[in-house]
Amino acid sequence: MLYANPEQQTATELTFFEPQSDLDKLLLEEVANSEDLKSILTMLLFDETLSLTLKRQVKHQLQQLQ
Repeated sequence: MLYANPEQQTATELTFFEPQSDLDKLLLEEVANSEDLKSILTMLLFDETLSLTLKRQVKHQLQQLQ
């Protein structure tokens, strides 16, 4: 899904991340607009420190991107 407004894309596509600061929001916007979004989300699936719930959300997001 592509959106004209990057903030809308971040709010819609990466809602499973809860930014704690303005810097977090900027980082999420950067990631959401990255050409490597699929690669970034795939790397998160291999992170052993993430909860199963978050990994399911990441996997769901990857499926939506395809």
